[in-house]
Amino acid sequence: MPAPAASQLEGPANGFVKGAGILGEDGPGLAKAMADATGLALTLFLSMAMVMPGIPAAVDPISGSGATGGPGLFMPPPAGGPGAQQLEGPVQGFLSGQGLRGEDAGALAKVIAATLGQAVQLFTAQAQVAPGIAVAGFVTAAPGLLIPVPLASTLENLAKGFLQQNGLRGDDAPKIAQALSQVIDLGFTMFAGQAMVSPGIACPPGASAAPGRLM
Repeated sequence: MPAPAASQLEGPANGFVKGAGILGEDGPGLAKAMADATGLALTLFLSMAMVMPGIPAAVDPISGSGATGGPGLFMPPPAGGPGAQQLEGPVQGFLSGQGLRGEDAGALAKVIAATLGQAVQLFTAQAQVAPGIAVAGFVTAAPGLLIPVPLASTLENLAKGFLQQNGLRGDDAPKIAQALSQVIDLGFTMFAGQAMVSPGIACPPGASAAPGRLM
């Protein structure tokens, strides 16, 4: 399944922005830019993510049948997902497309990109592939499911730090951090529910022997 689209995130993002107390005319544009940026990051992550070899597996050495018996782990960025540098330019474009321009917009693009980059880092470090993937003929024969992880509270603190580092310290700064962390957390939660590990991973007795990709 595809990664969550920006259109799926835009409505909730509007709610998060309003709920954080960002009520000015720029609020809807900010929400859309956050949704667009998160949607892009998740699309890139879907194409780049890799499940590392070594998933424990109970496989019969004669028939080649069995199932994985332990969780799968993700490869961290830069190989396993996009980083802040890859995202900053497009995020700047999303903000500009919503009429959010100027020095503060450039700083905000850095904040959004950095927070998304950290979200990828956290997800790859904490999320897992669920055990129980069927194995037949020494390869996985069914999709693998992902186990979601909560990211919002950690991301909010990180976003506050990025806002300060980039000179955004007004009354709206903590509100932006709150809304941004909620949008990204929702996106990755939806991602874990929609994306799956593709079948076809080499899986001899003992453990998987090749990396897995997402679909």
